[in-house]
Amino acid sequence: MKITGRIILFTYLGGAIGTLLRFWVSVSVTQNLVSLMIVNLLGAAALGWFNGDYRFASEDSKAFWSVGFAGGFTTMSGVAIWFVDYATFGVGAPIIVLLMFALGIFCYWSGLLLGRRFGTDAPAEEAAK
Repeated sequence: MKITGRIILFTYLGGAIGTLLRFWVSVSVTQNLVSLMIVNLLGAAALGWFNGDYRFASEDSKAFWSVGFAGGFTTMSGVAIWFVDYATFGVGAPIIVLLMFALGIFCYWSGLLLGRRFGTDAPAEEAAK
């Protein structure tokens, strides 16, 4: 993806919307770990869908949805802060973080398969490449 002013704008707009939505989830769900799980797992599934559905294949769409929206909606820094704050759980905190990562991979894969199954397929000339 070539960096242009248009790509930067789409990334910024998608990131702003994703971040606002993440903020809304964190305010609506009072338990920090639950809100982290919601945004990261839904964000991973959405990213999988965006990568599997041909409608999101253009550079503008990828910048807005995959890089901007999904990047703004998910939060790795939130996981790191939660981990440091709750490291007193002993082995419980690392297990929870590893479980979140494993579930994230599963959600991404599921979203990718759903995007390929229910999304728009690539046009025949591009699928032949």
